[in-house]
Amino acid sequence: MIKKVCCGLVLILAFITLLTGCDIDNESENTIENKIQEEISYIEDKILTFFSMYAKNEYGTIDNLNWDLIEENAIELNNVLDSVILDMSEVEIPNENIINFKDSVNKLSIAVSNKDINGAFEEYRKLYALLPMYAEKSYSNKNEVKKLKLKSEVVSSYVYANLLDWEQAKNTINSAEVMYREMMDDVDYMKEYSYNLNKIFILINEQKNAIEVEEIELTKIKYVNFIEKI
Repeated sequence: MIKKVCCGLVLILAFITLLTGCDIDNESENTIENKIQEEISYIEDKILTFFSMYAKNEYGTIDNLNWDLIEENAIELNNVLDSVILDMSEVEIPNENIINFKDSVNKLSIAVSNKDINGAFEEYRKLYALLPMYAEKSYSNKNEVKKLKLKSEVVSSYVYANLLDWEQAKNTINSAEVMYREMMDDVDYMKEYSYNLNKIFILINEQKNAIEVEEIELTKIKYVNFIEKI
């Protein structure tokens, strides 16, 4: 009888241990995913801060840029590089994408050190374009991933305009328009963002119009309006 009771207790304890182990694993997974979401938000903020400050001439004019301020932003990104790379590997982000992230941060540092504003723009654009891929691995809200992809297209159109590559700027803003039309047809997205669907569509078209006439200062204004209101 005692043996049966003991066996029963062993089985119960083993079952509890199994369940507890699962909970710990799930908690660990949720923790790393939450951490990556925070890191993506941090990186996004640094990139958008650079673009917006440049558009508003808060770094100065093209002939007299405050490179100390620009370098500060790049250094802050570089400081989180090792931690971000480690966390990305935990959620099965492909090594190639992790390497691309590392390379862009390194090339950004080099561009800033060389006071190469066009190089800095291009590396910031590449970094932002990688964020949706990382978000797909950690965001439970897929609408937020779609929104990040949309913003990436708008950011790219702004960068290409600043580089005076108007053809690419037009291609990417057209992609953003098509993407947003598809998002508006998505029932789940409609439910969550119905309050500003038309406003965002108008803002995209305003930037598109500025790019179509190849007016850089107007493009900057419309880009800032979009980023601040989305």
